[in-house]
Amino acid sequence: MSSNVIRGGMASRSVSRAVAAPGKVGSRGAVRRKPVVVAGSSVERSPSPSPEFGHWNASVIAVVACCVGLAVAVPAVWVRPPFPWATVTLVAVLVAFLEARPGVAIPIGRGRLNFSAKAYASIGAVFLVGLPAAAATGLAVLCVGLVTRRVSAIKTLFNGAMSVLMFSGAYGAFHLLMSFAGSDVPLEIVAGAAGGLAAWCSNYLMLGTVLRAEQGQQRFHVSEFVRVGVGFMPYYLGYGVTGLGVVAASQDLGAPAALVILAAPVAIVQTATNRWMREQQARLAEAKSGFNATLISLSKAIDLRDKDTEGHCRRVVEYSVRMGRSLGFDDEELLRLCHGALLHDIGKIGVPDSILLKEGPLTDEEWAVMRTHPELGAVMVGDVKQLERAREVILNHHERYDGKGYPHGLKAEAIPLCARVFTIADSFDAMVSDRPYRKAMSLQEARAEVRRCSGTQFDPIAVKAFDSVTDEELLSIMNEKEQPTSELLSI
Repeated sequence: MSSNVIRGGMASRSVSRAVAAPGKVGSRGAVRRKPVVVAGSSVERSPSPSPEFGHWNASVIAVVACCVGLAVAVPAVWVRPPFPWATVTLVAVLVAFLEARPGVAIPIGRGRLNFSAKAYASIGAVFLVGLPAAAATGLAVLCVGLVTRRVSAIKTLFNGAMSVLMFSGAYGAFHLLMSFAGSDVPLEIVAGAAGGLAAWCSNYLMLGTVLRAEQGQQRFHVSEFVRVGVGFMPYYLGYGVTGLGVVAASQDLGAPAALVILAAPVAIVQTATNRWMREQQARLAEAKSGFNATLISLSKAIDLRDKDTEGHCRRVVEYSVRMGRSLGFDDEELLRLCHGALLHDIGKIGVPDSILLKEGPLTDEEWAVMRTHPELGAVMVGDVKQLERAREVILNHHERYDGKGYPHGLKAEAIPLCARVFTIADSFDAMVSDRPYRKAMSLQEARAEVRRCSGTQFDPIAVKAFDSVTDEELLSIMNEKEQPTSELLSI
């Protein structure tokens, strides 16, 4: 790459406005989150460059159709009258009551998992009444979804079907082990816990399948989903043991009274727990907002020094997001990449104006000073834990794939991937931007230059990711002059 282009890439002198906030990617053509509530522990959809979740793809429709078919088949094959109608009706009312109460949204990847305590009542009911209670639970979830939450029909069908199947699984495991337990109390406890575990397995198997179908293999992070799911397993074991308590209580109190006595404390505990968790989430959001405001202040501090490269930070952030998504970065990785892109030139605060703002060519001594800015920036953010990964971009964004960059001459995969990605974004924006000492390249000229430098200045893998960004996307970023600060770094 020619020296004037490299100079333009490293001397991009201003950092424009930005903020990191959850929920959406702020850019033209970007995707915004739409909530989806799923049964049991519920999940909200995650944004991705693919069409909105409401635009169902064939894989999602196939998964939902299978779940609905099985949910219809299970009661049709195994449920036979007579039914304890009063108890089954009470089950539906209790489940609807608990399901309609606001849950707590727990972040999971690009979505959120909503924690609901209705499983306490549902598992106790299926242990006590059998599969009719599972069918009643599914119907209650359907009604709540359509009337109270007003989600789409296909989402509501999936919620109801999954409820039927997960609690049918709980009943099957409990009933099977109870047939061997006799009057052995420890084995009865094991049977109850096994029922809860079966519900957990069924729930997360179906959730994982539909999310995998919706997000695709590249964007669905199995390890994170498993980590969150395993964290909820003890709750389901507790549901199972509590359900066994309902069975025991019904022997003296009767089934309706046992269910009501269970549901009342569950509702109270759920209400208090949800309120506490929402308060904690509000405090966390406030802390993140303060952190974001600090980043904005830092960017403005640099922006005040030089207006020549106005908008550079906004553009490199958006280029980086597109490339990161192509490489399958999760939201946490994307956010760290964006933080690094935002603050990549923060070290230039320590570069004298006589060098930073010089119109003509720099001398060797001046270049030596200019090349200290990555290390200066890394030192400046070194004590900020939230910027630990962003520091990799700040420190290494002038390293080259062939090892001829600075400050440490790292080579190939010794350079963090996020820095290899950002280097292309930074250099490309320099190429297509006017500078006092040269005119901007055209889009196609800049693309050709990036490809030419593949394997020397740039990582070939990152170049392929850059090639996946369409001309239309690049042009929309290049031509967009301003963007609300509340959207730029939103993931």
